[in-house]
Amino acid sequence: MILAAGGYRVSATLPGHHQTTFEAAHLVLGSAAQPFTEYFETCRRKRNVIDYDGTEVVTESQARELLAETEGYWELVERCIAQHHPKLKRAARNG
Repeated sequence: MILAAGGYRVSATLPGHHQTTFEAAHLVLGSAAQPFTEYFETCRRKRNVIDYDGTEVVTESQARELLAETEGYWELVERCIAQHHPKLKRAARNG
């Protein structure tokens, strides 16, 4: 939702769409998103290694860390929506 609110649309059919999503999120959310987008990019790369090589696994502590980072990112997105797109916040709450 935050990408669309910022005027972006990432096509899931194009190669590299996950990376493009992180880059667009950084543009919409500003510098506060950089630690999150860098972290998620690292996770994306690790997932690729796991999916295609099968040589690594994700530990329980890494999964907990990912969940904590995701919650922090969600809070950033919610603050951005409340500040710049308050009508979307109300719509999301009611929908």
